[in-house]
Amino acid sequence: MNMKKLSIFLMLALAGWSLTACDESHSDYVTPTVYEQEEVIGTIEGFEATATAVIAQNINLDTLAKYNVDSIQLFTLKEGTLPAGVELKNMRFEAWPADKSEYVSTKVTVSNDGWIKKDTLEKLVYTFYGKKATERTFKAKLFANAVRGTEAQLISMGDFTIKVTPQEVENPYYFMYGNAVENLMVNAYKNVMTPDPASDVIYTYTAAFIKMGDINVWNSKYWLAEKDKTYGIDFSKLYGSGEAKGTNFFGTEGALKQGAETKMPSISSPTKAFYTFSIDLEALTYKWIKLENQTPESYTSISVVYDGAETNMEGTDNVAPLKKAQPAHNWYVKLNLTADTQLKIRANHDTTKEWGFGSNDGDWTIDDDNWAKICTGDGKNIKVPAGEYHVYFCDITGAVHFVPTSF
Repeated sequence: MNMKKLSIFLMLALAGWSLTACDESHSDYVTPTVYEQEEVIGTIEGFEATATAVIAQNINLDTLAKYNVDSIQLFTLKEGTLPAGVELKNMRFEAWPADKSEYVSTKVTVSNDGWIKKDTLEKLVYTFYGKKATERTFKAKLFANAVRGTEAQLISMGDFTIKVTPQEVENPYYFMYGNAVENLMVNAYKNVMTPDPASDVIYTYTAAFIKMGDINVWNSKYWLAEKDKTYGIDFSKLYGSGEAKGTNFFGTEGALKQGAETKMPSISSPTKAFYTFSIDLEALTYKWIKLENQTPESYTSISVVYDGAETNMEGTDNVAPLKKAQPAHNWYVKLNLTADTQLKIRANHDTTKEWGFGSNDGDWTIDDDNWAKICTGDGKNIKVPAGEYHVYFCDITGAVHFVPTSF
């Protein structure tokens, strides 16, 4: 039966519910597979969903985890009287990110008395964002099905705003090591990946990769730095190849796996060439994108230049030379700033070969959420607060990174 054409019995029952204005803007929502597609017919007099105090503030899932809370109540439902044999089922939100202009809403299951599982909220965040512990705001509409037998009608129960901060599963600092980059694990922190500005789950690294070389990816949360400065990896959190073909797979795209083994299968670069290596931590995939320009310009030196560093020579207090990292065209220095500083990146001690960001000084000011950007030759000064940083630069892409040494 087409559920847009209700049976006479259900139509008579609905007539006694005092239905209000129809919301045609949601006629494309699909109910669970046991029901056919339905139109939203409005609200039911006497049924009212009211937000709890919890939904009016940020829902911090890390706090819930600390207190072993697995569910919270988002709303209470004032129930009216339904016709005989009719009941409300399949209570749920249709939710989408408030900061995205284009979206596909996702269904979020809640109980009829407004309780939702912590894991369900976590999954909602990870559907649209990455694993960063950042507050996310969602718009949501509450729906239910009025059901009698096999017939159902979609009922709107109200609009809500939900703010959720997920647990920090991993921080935003992903690094690589292996024969394709830097084989010594003690130096792996020199190969930081660049976050995609449009996504919290995509990271890239551009370089001349070694043929037959292999790499693994780790998050700095699982890289152990002891007091004696020795290093080790929690291999159960290491990212490597999830390909059934194993370590002999040299494809340009493959499956990414976070392993529980002592040693993860490595990812191999397809050929000896310049690539952008990209990982997607949501889809758990990786890919190699071969650069069109296989002969990028090379530089003999790269430096961080501070306020007023107009000299083209090294050795002054205003200049910090970077060291070449492996593979080529990537550079690194550990930088200690005793005061807030404005700076740029300079090549070959040449003031005409500099990288900055934005059209005004300070358009990029370093903080926990803004630690990496793609810089350009016409960019202005970068503002960096006092502190100690690992500084990374790729002279092919212009990617500049400031990672606090505490990570």
